[in-house]
Amino acid sequence: MNWTVALLILAALISLARIVSQLRTTLKPKKDDDWDSRFIEQLRKMGFAPFDPYPVDFFFDLPDEQACREVTEELEPEQFAIDSRYEPDTERWSLHAHRTLRLQVEQMQAFTIRFNAMAQSRGGRYDGWAIGK
Repeated sequence: MNWTVALLILAALISLARIVSQLRTTLKPKKDDDWDSRFIEQLRKMGFAPFDPYPVDFFFDLPDEQACREVTEELEPEQFAIDSRYEPDTERWSLHAHRTLRLQVEQMQAFTIRFNAMAQSRGGRYDGWAIGK
């Protein structure tokens, strides 16, 4: 009977240790687990150097010409080249901002946060970024 109790206690301790281990893994914040960091990681695997500047294109979907003007006025002083056009099929405006940058995760994450807020405050949507030509 003593061996049975000892084995049950041991099994309970092992089960408890596994539960705690899995909880720690599940609750641990994942480092750089977002689209920007994953995209940059893929680019680096393809041979993009971390300290070289690359042309980067940022895309916005905006409701009207006034929103395009406001975004343009905010980005042009930061050396972004801007072009926009009306999209008749959606009756919305597409804005493209272009700038040469180094692909640094923190900076691209900051652009994503800022551009999401910028677009949403004007009734639009930030559609992300890509490497330009």
